[in-house]
Amino acid sequence: RGPELRKVHNAEEWNELHHLLIMEALGGNAQWSDRFLGYHVAFAYYWFLLGVYLCSPRIAYQFMELLEAHAVDTYSTFVKENRERLS
Repeated sequence: RGPELRKVHNAEEWNELHHLLIMEALGGNAQWSDRFLGYHVAFAYYWFLLGVYLCSPRIAYQFMELLEAHAVDTYSTFVKENRERLS
C-alpha cells in the first residue's frame, strides 16, 4: 500500500501544480485580491478538511472525490469555452 499510495499522491500533486501554472499563465494571479483570496481559502480549506478527516477519514475522502468530480466538470467546460486561447 505504501509505495503505490505515494505514486497516487505524487500524481495528484503534479496535476494540481499544473492546474495552478495554467491558471497563472492565463492571468489568474494578476490581481492582488485574487491571490489573497486564493491563499486564504486554501488555508481555511486545509484546516476544515483536516478536521473532517480526524472525525471520519471515509467522509473526508468522499468529500474530496465529489470535489474532484466537480473540478473535472469545471475544467472540461473551461477548456471547451477557451479552446482558442489555450492553443
